[in-house]
Parts: sequence; C-alpha cells; structure tokens
Amino acid sequence: MEKRLIIALALSFLVLFGFQKIGKKNAPIQQTPTYATTQSQSRGTSVPEAATAPSRALAREEEKPADENQTRINTEKFQLTFSDAGGTLKELALVEYVEEGAPEVLLSVEYPAQRPFALRSALVEGLDRKAYQMIRGDGFLEYRLVEEDWLEVTKRFTFHKTADYIEAAISIKNISPRRTAFAYTISGPNGIKQTSKVSGRNFTEADALVDGKMWKAKSLKGQQEREGIISWVALKNRYFTAIMKPFNAPRAVIFKETKKKKIVTTLTSRTFSLNAGETSTDTYLFYAGPLSEARLGAVNEELKQIVDYGFFGGISKKLLLVLRFFHKIVKNWGLAIILLTLLINAILFPLTMKSFTSMHQMKKIQPHMQKLKELHKDNPQKLNKEMMALYKTYNVNPLGGCLPMLLQMPIFISLYQGLIRSVELKGAGFLWIKDLAQPDGVPMPFGLPVIGNSINILPLLMVVAMFFQQKFSQGSTPATGDQASQQKMMMFMFPLFFGFLFYKMPSGLVLYWLTNTILMSSEQAWISKRSSAE
Repeated sequence: MEKRLIIALALSFLVLFGFQKIGKKNAPIQQTPTYATTQSQSRGTSVPEAATAPSRALAREEEKPADENQTRINTEKFQLTFSDAGGTLKELALVEYVEEGAPEVLLSVEYPAQRPFALRSALVEGLDRKAYQMIRGDGFLEYRLVEEDWLEVTKRFTFHKTADYIEAAISIKNISPRRTAFAYTISGPNGIKQTSKVSGRNFTEADALVDGKMWKAKSLKGQQEREGIISWVALKNRYFTAIMKPFNAPRAVIFKETKKKKIVTTLTSRTFSLNAGETSTDTYLFYAGPLSEARLGAVNEELKQIVDYGFFGGISKKLLLVLRFFHKIVKNWGLAIILLTLLINAILFPLTMKSFTSMHQMKKIQPHMQKLKELHKDNPQKLNKEMMALYKTYNVNPLGGCLPMLLQMPIFISLYQGLIRSVELKGAGFLWIKDLAQPDGVPMPFGLPVIGNSINILPLLMVVAMFFQQKFSQGSTPATGDQASQQKMMMFMFPLFFGFLFYKMPSGLVLYWLTNTILMSSEQAWISKRSSAE
C-alpha cells in the first residue's frame, strides 16, 4: 500500500474518532401474564421532602428500602419486578436476550426514589417510598396509596403478552373537602445496564425529545432541566434503550448525576387543580428493548429518533439493511459481513482501480521526478512548473491515488457506527469467534503482561495481511536513501499501528477490515500486473 493510501486510512480513523466526540399505534394484545410474589424485610421512616436541602435530598434519594414486597410479572418480552415501596418498577429483564442462562437485565434500580414511576411531591412526603397497597388483575397490576383527608394515588400498570412496552396510568384523586392544586415529579428510565466499551468508549446516554429537538447527555455536573413539549425521555446503552413517553404533556425533563456517576431522568408534571372528589389521570408508555427502528416504530413513530448512527447515519442504515439481507441467505453473521465486504469492494472497484493505476504511474515517473528535484533544487517555482509538465506528459494525476481512497472514508465510518450498535451481532459466533460484538479472545494456558490470559487472533492476522500488502506494493519500487528508510518504516509501523487500533475492537469490525485488506491486496496485484504489461 502506498504512502497516500496509508495517509488516507489514517485520516479516516482520525475522522472516525473525531465524530465520536461530537454529540446528536399502540396495538395492545390483551393476554394474561403470569405472577410470582416474594417478600423482603423491614420498612423505613419518612422524611419531609419539601424543606430538604439539596445534598440531604440526594442522600435520601439514595436510601435503600428497609422492607418491601416484590411482585414479578412475566410476559413473552419481559421479566418485570415491581415493589410496593413507592409502587415502582425495580427491575426489568429482556426475555429475548440471555446472559449466563437467564434473561438479560436491562434496568435494575436499588433505591426506590430513583426507580421508574416513583412519584415525589413537595405537598405529600414519602410518595416515593411508602408502602402502596397492591391489587392484581387480568393483565394489570395496581398500586394504591391513601393519604387520609387529602389525596389518593393510584398507579395502574397494564401488560401485553407480546408487546415491547407496558402502559402506566397515574391517577391523583382529591379526597379532601376543599379544592387543591397539585404537581409531582415522576422518575423516568433509570438504572440501565452499562454495556461493554469499544476502545474506551462508553455508550450509556440519556436522551430526551424536547420541542422536536434531541437533548443528549453522557455525563453531567449537577442537574440540568429543559422545559417545553416533552415527547419522551430515555436511557440507552450500546444495544438497548428504555423510553418513557408521556401522553399528558409534562412541564419539564430533568437529568442529574448520582453519587455513583449515573444519570437519573425525571419528568415534572404541570400544576393542576382538583375539586373535592375530582381525579386527574396521566398516562405513560414505557418501551424497553433493542435500538431497532422497526421495533420502535411499531410502538410509536416518534421513538425512532433515538436510533443514531452518527454523522453518516443514512449510509449506516443502508449498509445494515444489506447485511441483514445477506444474513437471511447464509444464516451466519460472519459470512454476511464477508459478503457485504465483497459487495462494497465490487461497487468501489472503479475507484480502487483508478487509485492503484495512478500509484503505478507515479512509480514509473519517480526517476524523472528525482532528476527534476536535483536539477531545480534551488528554484522551487521552476521545479513546480516542470513537475506539472511531467504529470501532463505522462497523463498522471498526483491526487489520483489519494482522493478515491478518501471517498471510501464515509463507507468505513458508517459501517463502524452500524456494526458496533448492531444487537444482531451480540452473541453471534463465527469459526472460533464466540461473539462478533466482542474481541475474538482465544484462551491461552498462560498469562502474558498487558495481553492477559487470552489473545485476539483476528487483529494479528490483519497485521500480517497488511504487512504483506505493504511489502508487495513496495517490492517493485526502486528506492535509495531516505526514501528506502521511509518505505521500510511504513512496512512495519503502519500494520502495527492499525493492529493496535483494532486489537480491542469488536471482531465483526476486524473481520470486515481483514477481508477488505485481502481483497485490496488481490486487486492491487492484478492492477499492477495489468499496468506492467501495458
């Protein structure tokens, strides 16, 4: 591979990691879910929340319940654990995805005040941790709390056997003899599981759609609030998301950071007035599942906006569509990645041919260029004029070997962004690879410094392939002095550089780049032989 190609690829990685830092119908099926109830220990005391200082309030939010009764709901999509401490959702696991022999836990919140659907109000203390009375029914679970001569709070959760969401209705009834004004905050999706990092990148993020615009937060200092039309609030990781969509417009959405550096989401209701005996009900939809536009769109079109593949997202989506098409044919994600790589190389072959042909032509005129440099070393203007005449005489474009490679940058960046978020690759095997979404670590009988007890084979194969590609591309080029030293450095350093970059990347991406390197080497060999014969 020529120096221009290496520079182009290096630039692609700089752009890739630069973009990472820049931040963007309900049809319920009513069937009866199954239930199981468990009992835990003692109940805590109440602390008035209206007059609590911020630090003390945060400390109380992170108190464990001394006693709670838990109820488990099983559907075809979820394994849900509810608690009577605040009448909240304590844990949610996805039945479709298995981890260590059990449904993969997506949400798990230790503290009642931070659990989804926990209520707080300056007018009623303890709404987020008092014991609610539970009522079970056909396809629903209801929690009720009565504040004598004041308010009755009811939370009714409705489940659908095969749906990716649950529904919640929060009812506030004025049981006092007087008219009263009331407002509350409700905890949104919290406690999402942190998925594996890629090159040190953490994918956990809080998102909200406010006034039709996305608000994203990966880390916070203190608390941030946005007012407006709140369409939904969500937490997401690398593959999954949990989204709360209100159907009665709240006043604001709040993101804040806990002591453990986790983001907590909250919605603030508008203030509403209730006459004696009057009830106000707010409804919410709660989606939990993969970051799939098809699955999200089937629930609500607005939810699809949370799927974000970065700057070249449109290309990413098209590449993933093709990848899924190939998977339907071969039934293996590793083979599908190889077929996608073949297709991309076939489409870009005219650019590749132009690039390598230009490189080969540049090799041919290297002796003439060297003579011109020696002849006009003291006259840069004359040298440039003679060089341009030389390019014209031999019909050579000095940028021809670089620009076609730069045009491939959006392809690689798009595929990178798509594959690292593709839940289909999670747990998918290929040859010795157990999980295409993770490095292909092969256990060793001994440990090594830095590397550890396993070694990633694919990146090493990629380094070897790139080394031979370098050696082949430079083999027919006569070079002396500094030029020879530069070529020797490139032959060793660049494969090692890319091997270092790819070593901890998901094996699906490395498989793509390894296949691409082999194909590019083959194409370069064919083009070089063809050009030499002319």
